[in-house]
Amino acid sequence: MDGSQLDGLEPVLVPTLYVWSTDDYAVGRSAAERSAAHVWGRYHFEILKNVSHWIPETAPAELSELLIRHLSSV
Repeated sequence: MDGSQLDGLEPVLVPTLYVWSTDDYAVGRSAAERSAAHVWGRYHFEILKNVSHWIPETAPAELSELLIRHLSSV
């Protein structure tokens, strides 16, 4: 994917939480960080260390805490 599939899409305006994990083999850190360029609303990038791509299954407590904090703030 070269990014051209995103041409013409509107930016995300709602507050956004992106949770990325250091052991994610499907999405690299630079790709995850570049998603911020497409969000014009409040954006927060959170990193979970030593967690796989399957964050909800492998770190449910940590993810729940981040989601509750994010949802409570908006």
